[in-house]
Amino acid sequence: MVRQLLLSFLLTSATSFAFAQVNKTDSTKVSLTDSIPKKKKHDIFIGVDLFNPIVAAFKDKKGASVYASYQINTKWHAVVEAGFEKNKFDEIHWNVDVDGIFAKAGANWFITQDVENQSNGIYIGGRVAYSKYSQTVNSYPIRDLQSNEIINKGSLPKANVSSYWIEAVIGGRVEIFKNFYGELALHPAAYIGGKKDQGIEPLIVPGYGKYSGPFNMPVFWGIAYKIK
Repeated sequence: MVRQLLLSFLLTSATSFAFAQVNKTDSTKVSLTDSIPKKKKHDIFIGVDLFNPIVAAFKDKKGASVYASYQINTKWHAVVEAGFEKNKFDEIHWNVDVDGIFAKAGANWFITQDVENQSNGIYIGGRVAYSKYSQTVNSYPIRDLQSNEIINKGSLPKANVSSYWIEAVIGGRVEIFKNFYGELALHPAAYIGGKKDQGIEPLIVPGYGKYSGPFNMPVFWGIAYKIK
């Protein structure tokens, strides 16, 4: 579903770029204003994620996230993201609850932009991310050292832990109506490390998702408002 949404989004963006190029008219007129340097634009975008609230309707996951983007120049945008998440891991005989906050910082570089509206485009980027959260291990398997069979279950009280990771970003943004933009981005993520509870690897991390290995794929799908 996410792949289909991304392809549809990028196809829509590409179509709008092509249409703008075809309809662009060249002007040979010279006026006095042509020699006056234009003031550089530094637009600010404030956005909210819609993907996680939709997912929350079908899972135990609860949370929200927002982001702010500052246009450094035509191509580069500085980005910060922040949010909170409450989630549960209940698989492979483990039952774990997590509840905490996360933050990300980085930049996007637009590889393709609309001629008429340079806020529309496809971009790549990167993030460094951090999450501080509480972790409660309600149940974990205790195995026999020789047979590796589960012989009992244990639990651990709530503990304060943390995780950090890095993300690559590929996404697109398009204006859906005046100053409001739809945005969709994939964030291939690589877990780096963090503070653990009694040496237990995190099974689920706010802002990162399930830890099923060193890599994951968080998704941002939301709406943003451009402040001029």
